[in-house]
This record gives sequence, C-alpha cells and structure tokens, in this order.
Amino acid sequence: MNKKFVYLCAAILIASSLLWLAPEGWAATESLESSALRVEVNTSPYSFRVLERSTGEVLLSQNRTAFTSDRHFVTEATDVKKQPQTLQATLVLAGTDKKAHVTFTFTSPDVLQVKLASDDTASGETYEEFKDQNEHYYGIWEYPFAQGIDNRGVDQDFLGFRRGPDVNYDSARAPFYMTSKKYALYVESTAQAHYTIAKEGKTSFSFAEPQLIYNVIYGPSYAEMLNRYNSLAGSAFMPPLWAFSSIWWRDDNHEDLRKAANAQELVMDDADHLRELHIPSGAIWLDRPFGTGQQGWGNMDWDPSFPDPPKMVRDLKDRGMFLLIWIANRSWNQLYKEGTEKGYLFPGIEEKVGPAADVRRPEVYNWAKDKLNVYVRLGIKGYKIDRGEEEEVPHSVENLNAVLYPKLAAEGLEDAYGKDYFVFSRNANDTARKYTAIWNGDTRATFGGLAVSIKTGLRSGTINFPMWGSDTGGYINHPPPTKELFARWLEFSAYSPMMEILIGPKRTIWYDHDQELIDITKKYAVAHHDLIPYTRSYMYEATKTGMPIMRSLIFAYPADQKLSDTWDEYLYGADLLVAPVATEGATSRSVYLPAGQWLDYNDKTALHKGPATITANAPLGTIPVFVREGAIIPRGDILKANNNWNANWTPKLRIEVFPSSKGASKFDYFTGDAAQTITVSPKAKGIEISFADLGVNGDLEVYCRNATRVVRNGVPLKAGTDYSYDAHARKLSVTFQGATTLTLQGARSLFTSPVH
Repeated sequence: MNKKFVYLCAAILIASSLLWLAPEGWAATESLESSALRVEVNTSPYSFRVLERSTGEVLLSQNRTAFTSDRHFVTEATDVKKQPQTLQATLVLAGTDKKAHVTFTFTSPDVLQVKLASDDTASGETYEEFKDQNEHYYGIWEYPFAQGIDNRGVDQDFLGFRRGPDVNYDSARAPFYMTSKKYALYVESTAQAHYTIAKEGKTSFSFAEPQLIYNVIYGPSYAEMLNRYNSLAGSAFMPPLWAFSSIWWRDDNHEDLRKAANAQELVMDDADHLRELHIPSGAIWLDRPFGTGQQGWGNMDWDPSFPDPPKMVRDLKDRGMFLLIWIANRSWNQLYKEGTEKGYLFPGIEEKVGPAADVRRPEVYNWAKDKLNVYVRLGIKGYKIDRGEEEEVPHSVENLNAVLYPKLAAEGLEDAYGKDYFVFSRNANDTARKYTAIWNGDTRATFGGLAVSIKTGLRSGTINFPMWGSDTGGYINHPPPTKELFARWLEFSAYSPMMEILIGPKRTIWYDHDQELIDITKKYAVAHHDLIPYTRSYMYEATKTGMPIMRSLIFAYPADQKLSDTWDEYLYGADLLVAPVATEGATSRSVYLPAGQWLDYNDKTALHKGPATITANAPLGTIPVFVREGAIIPRGDILKANNNWNANWTPKLRIEVFPSSKGASKFDYFTGDAAQTITVSPKAKGIEISFADLGVNGDLEVYCRNATRVVRNGVPLKAGTDYSYDAHARKLSVTFQGATTLTLQGARSLFTSPVH
C-alpha cells in the first residue's frame, strides 16, 4: 500500500477524533494566563482554547492546525517551554517527519498572539480551525456574502471581490473579524487566503504561507475589540477638511458636452452650475480617459480635449475646489513599453489587460511613484484608485498590492502637500487604511444597488475603513437612475462620511431632472456639508479608537439580539439613528428604535421610547433620522469651499444640544488640531453647557423647556435681545464666542415628557 496514502488516512482519523472531543472531556495539560485571559493547551491530541478569566467562559476553542497544501494536521505538541508571558511547543505533524512550532504570547493582558511556523519553508499553507459556538461574526469583507452584516455561513477567498448581482469590485477587506463571544481575531498577513465561517460547526482560515501570526483580541465590548485592532494594525488617515464636502464626477468628460467646446470646459461648466445652484462642494475628480493612447492612461499626459490642464487646476482652485484624477496600477501605452523594457511588470499578462507593475520591488515602487508625480506637480490634490482585482495582478500578490499601491500614491501627494490631499479606492486591504478612504465599487443604478451600498458602508466600518462613500445614483446605469432612486441615494449619501455624486448623460441633475430633484440635491448636499463638524469629529475619533462613523446598531446595543444582522438602519456617530429608504415606491418605512428615548430629528417634536418599532413618514426628499437623548450635534458651515453666494462668509458653528434628564453627556469636537470636549450637565436648578475655545464661533441651540434665566460666562442675558426661545420648537438659541459656560436656570429636558 502507498506509504503516503497510509499517512493521509491516519491524519484524517486523528483530525476527525478531535471534532468529537466533548467540552466536558477537555483536559488542559499546559496553560498561560494574563489578568484578562487564560489559554489552555491540550498537548495530545493538540488543541487549545482561550477563556475569560473573570468568568471561566470559553471564548475560543481551537480544533485543528495543519501545514502545507496537503494539510498535514498537527497530532500533538511536545517540548513545551514556558515563561511568564510565553508558551512554546514543537508540533508533530501527521504524514511527514517535518515539524512545526507554536508560540503563545500575551502581548498585552487583552491580546494573545499565536505564532505558527513550519520547518518546511516551502510549505504552501497554514490552516487553523475553531469550533463554531453559534456566535455572530463581523468583518473580513466589505461585500455582504451572507446578504447582511453577519458572516455566518460564508465560505470565500480573501481577495478582491469580482462581480455580484448589485455591485461589482466591492473589494475593501481586512483579515479581521469580531464576534458576539467577546473576542476578535486578526491575522497579520497579506498572503492569498480563504475563510470559512460557521459551516458544519466550525470556522477556519488558511493563508498561503508557512509562517503565520494571528492575534486573539479580547473585548469584551465591540468598541474595545476595535480599539485594540486599531492599535495593532494601524489607524485610518485623517482626511483634509475639504474632502468632507461633496465631490462630483463624470464617467467620461468627453461625452454629453452640451454647450461646452471640450472636456476641460465641461469641468468648469459643472463647477459653475454647482455655484449657481448654491450646492457646496470641495472637489471634482476626472475619470479615465483623460490622457492619450489606449484606455486614456499610461502616457501620463492629457488628451487635446484638455488643452490647458494647469489652467483647469487654477480655475477650479479660484472657485474653491480641488481637482482629483483616476489612477490604477495598470500599464498601457508608455507605462507598458517602459515597464516591459525594464522588467518591472508582472509576466504572462497580456498588454490589452494592462499588467500591473510589481511594486513589491523597491526600484519598481519608486518608478511607479515618480510616474504619478507628473500629476502631483501639476497641482492634482488626490486620486480615485481603481482596479487591482481584474487579473492584472497575480492572486498571490493581490492583497499586498492593495496596500502598496495606495501607499505609494499617498506618499507622492504627501511629499508635495503634507496632509492636504485625499485618496479613495475600491480595492484596499487592511493597513491601506493609513493611506486611502473607500468607495464601494461599481454599484448598479437600482434600489438593489442602493441597498447593497448601505450594507457595504456598515461592513466597511467593521474592518476599520471609516471614511467611506458610494457612487450616488449608482454606477452601472443601464438605464440611468430614476428621479426617485437618485433622490433616495442623495438622502443616504448625506449621512455617509464621503458624498460622491456621479453625473453624465441622462443623469446630470441640472440638465436632465426637474426642479424637485434639484432642490433635493441641494438640500442633502447642504445637509452633508453642514454635518462636517459632526462627521469630522467622529472621523478623528475613528483614527484614535477604530470606532467607525457609520455604526451597526449591534455595536451600541449588543444585548439586543434583534440587531445582530440589522443593516437597513444604523447609527451615524453615536447620536443619530439613520433609516434610509431603499424600497422603490415607499413613502414610509418601519424603523426599530433600540432602548432609550429618541426624538424625531426631522420635526424635533415627536418623542419615542425604545425598544419599539414605529412607522416613520418618508415622502420623497425625506430620510427618517432620530436623535438620541443627551445628544450633542455640532453642525455649521466651517468650510467655504466653492461658496461665492455669501459675500460675507465666515466660518460658523451651530451646536444642537438635546439635554438628558438622566445625566451628563459630552462630545469631543475636533478643531482641526485637537479634540475639545463639550459638556452638558443637569444641575439642581437647570442645565449647564461648557466648552473651551472651539476655534470657530457660532450659535448654541438647546432643545429644552422652562428656562427662566440664562447666564453666559457669569453674565445674565436678556430674553429677546441676547437670546431667543421658540416655544413651538422648544428651542433656546444663544451665540457664543471662545470658551463658554452657559447656565440655563429652570431648564428641563424634553425627554422628561410623555413619549409615544
């Protein structure tokens, strides 16, 4: 009988026996502890589990480990060596004389690092398998393979996503997931990989490399898991102020010229229409083709339809806007010719595909970066990075390319502009968050495309890509978006961190739609712009903690099992619950409000007590939004951008306060340099609001009742002169300058009223 076949049968029998090992029969022979966790190792047959020390609860139960593509399973652990924070062992493999090694290390009390290494350095794979404990799994892919935010039942490669029914190339990803069992798991690898989540009672991953490091991250809360992952993998970059306003683009500026003589004039025509309609915007970006030759990319130049690119950049800047362009690691034209001559391109990929440059090599990395600098020197302030998962890169390099290419693009911009640049990509992996934001690929111009965008926005947040947006109206537009779809997508994009709006043939809002849609566009572009103080503050928080701006409700209400796979409503920051309308023909929708008290943010009148399901009115042009008790919502116009309609424009904040009846609340407002805390505190005889200098002056709008006396910085104010109170809106308005302490004597929270 074939010896290899005997080894394989033995390995299968041993591995199968581990699956039937009952928890009560599990006996640890070695253990290692931190103040938070305990890891118990069974040496024969080999397995381990991680427990919460305070309760003894099993968080993670490992079943099997294997090495090489032939899956030589580990049978036992020998030669155990133990130090205060580390446990090492040699691993015996079935079917081979070669050995492997495992090292458990508490890098902190809440993080257990597991290092696996095979003596066979040519080994093609490391495989790890765990028992599924019926937990929910959040993360890994931006694309919703299981149709929601939970990954249970998913069996997929860890690579860029190709094509789906409602979106193509939705490719943000990270080898990280969180679970409802109080732990997360992060693999430190860019290798080609595969995950199987909660199938046949097990969860597993395999990475195509002989050595692997992964981290078991203890929470117990989702916020703590994200924070620790953020510390391990690195935080997202902080975009410049102007990137938080709306960004506009066309798929091809050579089409639909209307009155423009060429593509460059069309760019300026769009910029001028935005100003005429008083639609705030910080940038326009140009899609390919804008250069000469095949595909309009690779000669690193401009075609004749852009007769004077430096003037175009200057003219936009004079209008308060920046110009961004499409780029990709694709080699056509001069890039292909020069890259081929130098041996810089991946071999075996046809010219028509546009093979990528192998930017793993330092000399190729610098070459690609220098090629992009042609545009940086012109004044281009950012990029939309396309492709990377269309067979121009070998699968084995795809995950690493999705880090290195955004990195080199960002570095070229940073060399010229410091931090005043913006990059967003569809194909980005893990640590690429240090360099790029995300757009969710090529969505269909359908309500299905809108629905998948809501899901992907939330999923992007679970893998710590907090600056996220979608092609408003959808990209695959055959036919173009209807008026209703465009309006609903504009509503949603207003409450997305990035608002990117696609116009063009049969979908240019000021040419192809009626006044109602123009008004809706203006309303929600203005709302998005007005929310910049709020959104940017939460983006800054995301860079420090990993908590996204768009948040799945389960993150804030983990005990509410109704929310374990809820995707059609979400928290925007901590204080606003947003419920987009993604159903064609709907004029209302069901909204689930979690525990607590909520105020309808649209009318600021109706109060609701959760948990409860209500029906919210949602006529076209209205997105249901609810504000949490105790909320502080900094809004206002702090970015001039393209605003030429206000001759006396100055930056101004408008801080909405919804005091709680139960206790104090705070908001960490990002000034551009640091966070300043705004505090709202109930007092025995009223409400007190205080904060240091926020860098911008403005108005406080306090939603309350029965204020009898108003004192600002120790000075009593006169009603009607120094402050106003709208009894119908129950809103007290008062200006502030610099550091402020405002006392509202006699004031009571709205949330003490009877609720629906």
